[in-house]
Amino acid sequence: MPTQSIPNLNTLRRGRGVTRGGLLSRANQGDKDATIRATDDDAASSRMSAVEAGYLNDPFAKYLAPENWQRRLPLMNRVDTFLSSSPERKQIVSLGAGSDTRYLRLKLAGKHNNFVYHEVDFQQNNSSKIERLRYSQCVEEVRNLCDIDLEEASIGEGELELAEYAIHAADLRKLPERLVWLDDTLPTLLISECCLIYLSPDQADHVLDYFSNMLGSVPLAVVIYEPFRPNDPFGRTMIRNLTTRGIVLQTIEKYFDLDKQRQRLHDHNLEARALDTNELWQHWASQEEKDRIERLEWMDEIEEFVLLAKHYCIAWGWRQFPDPTVWHMLPGPA
Repeated sequence: MPTQSIPNLNTLRRGRGVTRGGLLSRANQGDKDATIRATDDDAASSRMSAVEAGYLNDPFAKYLAPENWQRRLPLMNRVDTFLSSSPERKQIVSLGAGSDTRYLRLKLAGKHNNFVYHEVDFQQNNSSKIERLRYSQCVEEVRNLCDIDLEEASIGEGELELAEYAIHAADLRKLPERLVWLDDTLPTLLISECCLIYLSPDQADHVLDYFSNMLGSVPLAVVIYEPFRPNDPFGRTMIRNLTTRGIVLQTIEKYFDLDKQRQRLHDHNLEARALDTNELWQHWASQEEKDRIERLEWMDEIEEFVLLAKHYCIAWGWRQFPDPTVWHMLPGPA
């Protein structure tokens, strides 16, 4: 499942949203899966927009963006990680990672080294990503900036493996009894950026159950970023625009508000917080960061941004951390 962003909703509202190959809804599951896989190009294009505008430092995005990417209106969001919570080795599992470059950006920043990073997505998406990662210019830049040699990676069908980084081909609806690569001895962060929302409610709950049970004896944190609030006028328009592209947000009716988002994590024995992205921006971002963003690009449709941001949320849950204040201190009601 692709993540980071569903198709840019500002772009859709202006009638310009086009997926890879112009895919629309069809009757069979294969075509529906292709439509969802294609949304990763939207995510990659949005990331390139953020890079070019100066919002994001990501020298690797250009290698994974589609050749005909179009500039998107900015969408700011901030996702916290747990790598600083303790010095012990950890693992991150990113569901539906698509063209995401978070691992490379973490290595570029040079702040954290004692972790392993796993990405899970459809084989087709992974194959495209791996092909782009192996471009000679990308290999050279990753080696120079991150001290990572992609040429040393083991390559399979839609899979890549290095000592601390792996891309795995999997369908989250059909998980095996056990993932052989998942280390059940390491504190783990599970990330879903617009991924679980493409599954049925039962399937999405099963994924959380699966990882919660597999990692039952270690500290576990979960971060979910996705659209919500489908029942007001803006939400109904959002759903209608996505439906015209054959994209169905299957869990949005069940987890339609912040209380429901928190409850889904409580149901998996996690303490939980949740905020919409407008609240995160207003109360979490430092004034220095806000000033920096305002200098980058004049946002002349601030009301539109606020409305859009109020329809995305971040919910995060955690358990068994020796020092849970790293999660408690993040803003948001319990």
